[in-house]
Amino acid sequence: MPDNPFVTPEQVMGAAQQSAQGHRKGTTSAFFLNAEWALRRQLITDHDQRQAAACERMLRLQMVDIVRSNGVGDLFAWRDEDIAKICREEMTARSDEVVQAFDDDNRAALAAGEVCGFTGEDLLPGSQDFGASAAETADHTHRNDPLLLEHLERQRGVRKGTFGAFCANYRLARQQADPSYSAAADMMRELMPHIRQLGYFQWWRCCDDWAEALVAEP
Repeated sequence: MPDNPFVTPEQVMGAAQQSAQGHRKGTTSAFFLNAEWALRRQLITDHDQRQAAACERMLRLQMVDIVRSNGVGDLFAWRDEDIAKICREEMTARSDEVVQAFDDDNRAALAAGEVCGFTGEDLLPGSQDFGASAAETADHTHRNDPLLLEHLERQRGVRKGTFGAFCANYRLARQQADPSYSAAADMMRELMPHIRQLGYFQWWRCCDDWAEALVAEP
């Protein structure tokens, strides 16, 4: 390994690759879409109530994957107590589970007419490597959910593996004498514009002061 290594999104997940170490592409974005529906959305109609409940169920199912794949508790801490509480509950009950996607279960439930939360398939369907709006993915029938459509628009142009690369570089930078001036930290900076698009740092803060300062850089 080089003395001052860094990792790119392409190294985290290659072209047409669906998952890495059990973590399916698009799952972290789907998790935060579920969180927004379950914890932040103003619920007006009966459908809204059912959609929020379904999204909380899926968010809870995805929590083991999100914690393990993104270094929650090591690299990142929750900004808000409501989602931190759900995290503690799920990891206490299910910390021995393997990382898995829930696309097949969701597909079957949707076919049966059930109201469901969102999975990676909703955000990065099929062989898609980059985020795209619903209009740009004509080969996929997206669910007619306004918040999903907002998130699809938000992630346009962001390559899968981008946040995985950010996490990998965060870990590598920690190993350097001056983390914030390492090649890994430079790659973190290069990735930040796309990560800001995704909005993950509305929910997480970095556990290291130098990394939190990097995220806050203009």
